Amino acid sequence: MIKKLLHLSAITFAFGLPAAAQDKIEIVAEWNAIPYSVTDAATRTAWEQSDIFGTALMQGAKIDSAGNIYVSTARWGGKEIPSTLSKLVKAGDNWELAAYPSEEMNYIANKAGLKAVLGFEIDRNDVMWILDQGHVGGSMEAGDAKLVLWDIKADKELQRYVFTNEEADQKCSFLNDLAVDNDTGFAYIADSGIFCNPLHGGLIVYDSNTNTVRRILDQSKFTNNEPNFFFNIDNRSVLKNGGMQTGADGIALSGDKETLYWTNLTGNHLYSLPTVVMRDAQATGTDIENAVKVEAVLPSNTDGMTADNAGNIYMTALSLDGVMRFEEATGRVTRFAHNPEMNWPDTLAWGPDEALYVVSNHLHLWVDGDMNFKDPEIPNFRIWKIPGVGRSYTTQ
Repeated sequence: MIKKLLHLSAITFAFGLPAAAQDKIEIVAEWNAIPYSVTDAATRTAWEQSDIFGTALMQGAKIDSAGNIYVSTARWGGKEIPSTLSKLVKAGDNWELAAYPSEEMNYIANKAGLKAVLGFEIDRNDVMWILDQGHVGGSMEAGDAKLVLWDIKADKELQRYVFTNEEADQKCSFLNDLAVDNDTGFAYIADSGIFCNPLHGGLIVYDSNTNTVRRILDQSKFTNNEPNFFFNIDNRSVLKNGGMQTGADGIALSGDKETLYWTNLTGNHLYSLPTVVMRDAQATGTDIENAVKVEAVLPSNTDGMTADNAGNIYMTALSLDGVMRFEEATGRVTRFAHNPEMNWPDTLAWGPDEALYVVSNHLHLWVDGDMNFKDPEIPNFRIWKIPGVGRSYTTQ
């Protein structure tokens, strides 16, 4: 077990952090292999006896207003993974993953249940917007791709939307992440479209008021991979058997809710669209494409994105082992945080304590089948906490 606190003197960061945040960065949780807390005997046995036991990949993390941490472990490896959405629970001095909202909701045989959650968000009302990409072990059945709104405090489902094949193609789609606007009731979803060649990337606009969606920028140059783009993690090519190709991935909504930002994972351009155009049902495909703006060429490609309520966009920096910040007012991009052990910083989250949380998961090793789940040099999965950064874009 490595030290729980790392001094930021060993971390390169940009201006703007309060003094308290400059002293230390905390590792909230870390694992070599993901430990699940499972009460159902059949589920536990199936997991422990499976060929993929102990090899699940953690992707996302979000925090509710009470400070509870939730994580996603999409079932990319196979159906035996006990839960795809979990809440961290204490087991002695360590953390385990307990199925959320329930084990039944995570049963793979439950047609209405959660199949493969990657991106999700918790809004200012403690409503969890759960994006179920539906892909289990690389395949998806009709009806599995969906968006579920779950009230954490009331512990009940509020609403759901099941995507049609036209909205999220059963073969190609890879629903990745989303940004939520409580003011208008809209959510914006990135679809990486990785399961087809050429890619089938796009954005999806969801209106919770009418429970309807519209797919935009479908297979556009703004939502597919950039040709000839490749990147390394610690001098290691991603992927080792051929370059990774991933479309629209990181997505963030500005604090004033007027602008949506996104990037393609295999690309380094930061794009934006006015949300008023995206919400306009009369806007044509040409209207929308003409409204896209290139905000910046980034020093690294990015996976996860978020925004504060003060005009800053935060982006994980895959090739720089850290986090970048984009200032909306000036267009300036700076390195916000860096640590050589923050390999593949995947997603970002806000805590009620004004801290920014970062998940790192060595995804490049996992996809190549090279992850050491027993005794890696540094833990495979970490949740980092950077104190005193600010307040979430979802803040009222």
